[in-house]
Amino acid sequence: MLGILAVLLALGVVGLAGAYIFVVRPMLAARRVEPAEPSPPAKEPTPNIQTAPSDLGSSKAKVAPEPPPYNPPADAVEFVNSKDHLDGQLAEHYVDFSFYYPNRWQKDPTAGKPGARNFAQVERRLPPDFTQENFAVAWNSSVGPVSENRALFHTLAENLGVQFEKKFPGYRKVSEGETKVGVYDGYEFRFESLSQNTAKGDLKLWGRVVFLPPQDDSKNGVTLLMLATSLAPELKSVNDVGKKGELPMLLESFRFGKR
Repeated sequence: MLGILAVLLALGVVGLAGAYIFVVRPMLAARRVEPAEPSPPAKEPTPNIQTAPSDLGSSKAKVAPEPPPYNPPADAVEFVNSKDHLDGQLAEHYVDFSFYYPNRWQKDPTAGKPGARNFAQVERRLPPDFTQENFAVAWNSSVGPVSENRALFHTLAENLGVQFEKKFPGYRKVSEGETKVGVYDGYEFRFESLSQNTAKGDLKLWGRVVFLPPQDDSKNGVTLLMLATSLAPELKSVNDVGKKGELPMLLESFRFGKR
């Protein structure tokens, strides 16, 4: 079953986490990764990433200009991050942000709640829980623009890669470097894997992890984790993640700050 539930990315900068197949349970760790136990081979894992503060000096990011508003389509649902129900690391490293996602996507009810490790996680799936596209948001500790964090983000990508290689059959990092997500500059790496003998046959898995530094003088950015499978008919390779299918809406609408 390819449903991805539970906590992310998310997707952070120093502490990282492995994932269950479809179950994201990141374990925060300063400058190290603690993988979760692998799930049954019939599912594809959704890795989760978090970060612990790192010594990046005293430089502060400049306040970025206000991005243009996003005009959502009629079938869009808005997610606005809130600190009201957060605790632990998410409360300590809270980040204001919002994004839109299609109303047919499933929202992970455990994200953004007490005990959660992800601010948000939503998924496009085939019944009952076969993942097509998945999007999760966690925090990262970074200061200043991407140009001041390249070494830090590279280290995070390398550490995550070691963990993903253990959890994803046939894991292979495809690319790494600076990128653009919606109106923001970021740093990313992409990977691919293969899940064999699932209820839907052999499935290709493509992943994209994007680190966005803060847009003001705070020390908290966000980490975006995108996972997609060959069950999404519009996607043919890792290069399509966030470019085709339904994930582009989420990236184009992503905004730091309160609305």
